[in-house]
Amino acid sequence: MVSVMESLDLADRASFDLFTEERLRIADLDMNGHVNNVAVIQLMENARNLLLATRTPLTRGPKRTFMLVRFEVDFRGELFHPGAPEAACRLLKLGSKSLTLGQAVFDGARATATGQAVIVNVDRITGRATPFSVEARAALEALLPS
Repeated sequence: MVSVMESLDLADRASFDLFTEERLRIADLDMNGHVNNVAVIQLMENARNLLLATRTPLTRGPKRTFMLVRFEVDFRGELFHPGAPEAACRLLKLGSKSLTLGQAVFDGARATATGQAVIVNVDRITGRATPFSVEARAALEALLPS
């Protein structure tokens, strides 16, 4: 397993090179007047899906797919409407059948949430986790920081 988890601070913008520009909506607010935790998770989902679609070889097809199997988040501070936070994502760890992504939501330089998502490569026929191909693994390894 190739990992860089110990050396990266997910609360530091410099740990990321992929960001999404987000816009907060009135519908994102909770009863306390700040952005709801579920809305924060959706912002992270936007960044995660952008990274998976544009930087990885992972695809969804009749034989293979990938699935989110674990997601954990630390809420570090509140977000308020109106606002334009940025969500960030990067590869942290690569296993034989899974990868772990580091994620964060930033309000300027301040991390309001950080998290990790585990994605598993799945064989659609068996419904079970399956190893990455040699080509996919090489492409994923290139996303790890040196």
